[in-house]
Amino acid sequence: MGAPAVSDVATARRPGLVWIYRARTDLLISLCWVPLFVIGHQLAIGTGVHADSRVRWAVAAALFVSFLHQPLTFALVYGDRHQFAQRRRLFLLAPPITIAVIAAAVALHLWVVIPIAALWNTIHTLQQRYGLSRIYARRSKYGSARLDRWVLYVWMTAAALVVASRRETLALVQRVGLAGVNGAGVRLLTDARPVAMLLLIPVGGAALILAGAIVRQELAAGVGANPAKWLYQAASLALIASIAIDPIAGFIAYVGAHAIEYGVVVYKTTESRYGGQRDRSTLLGQVAWSAWGRVAAMAVAAFGALAVASRLHGDAGNVVLFTVGALHFLYDGFIWKLRKPAVAADFAIRT
Repeated sequence: MGAPAVSDVATARRPGLVWIYRARTDLLISLCWVPLFVIGHQLAIGTGVHADSRVRWAVAAALFVSFLHQPLTFALVYGDRHQFAQRRRLFLLAPPITIAVIAAAVALHLWVVIPIAALWNTIHTLQQRYGLSRIYARRSKYGSARLDRWVLYVWMTAAALVVASRRETLALVQRVGLAGVNGAGVRLLTDARPVAMLLLIPVGGAALILAGAIVRQELAAGVGANPAKWLYQAASLALIASIAIDPIAGFIAYVGAHAIEYGVVVYKTTESRYGGQRDRSTLLGQVAWSAWGRVAAMAVAAFGALAVASRLHGDAGNVVLFTVGALHFLYDGFIWKLRKPAVAADFAIRT
């Protein structure tokens, strides 16, 4: 990985400061959403036909980047025979079963898969942030798993209720071009505006209480408190709050940051497992031993899936999009378990 920078050595000597990787990498993971939100906000406050077109382009770009990061999971599963051997039956049977189910849903126009996919994607992104919070906690040797999870989910629920309680939400959906079934789903959400406003009071109160609990947890850690840990958690909560402040910019930041964060983690994981020495026993090991090899492997996985999806249109294209997403969500739930010694070792955690 090379010698650490002088600034990284200096900060590493501060009491309690423990990065997952190194200062610059962790700061990228924590704060990459900020410029995305700023750009999205500048686009969102514009008015006129051209401004609306730029907003739709930005949302489409965020979704495009989101799609590109999903096939990276397949490289980790099918490119490493050790990983594949751990759940061979799952990795063999899941693709045909998933394709069959999604193809049937698309053919029968069961577009309930769209809100299900959106909800699953939201949970998946929250789980990734929860997972990184737990890595910081495990490496810092303090923190509550239950608190780390609940604060994210309650804050996201509060943000969703804020958006649902706004009168202009439907207009925002129409502006970004989410018509049809998506628009109908949001109209249903906005029709429940009085209920959302009522629920916002207890949920918002719970969100503030949980945020206070996070602060107390950090204060209780004393000199052992890890600034890198609370920086990541604070950044995550600020990202979720940005959705309530500016739904369009917040959505762009939330989706885009998740993809960037995932790409960084996959790159660093392949570096930890294969960097420096060629492992001829696995496909990834043969190419990921160098930085260029890791980048090439990730590019082949991402743009290979894109090449397939771009050649298909209509229902066939939708089947590919939903299948890639579903398998990505499913596989990630198994391959990133910190209880597994190999995964814990990737993040320098002793099991």
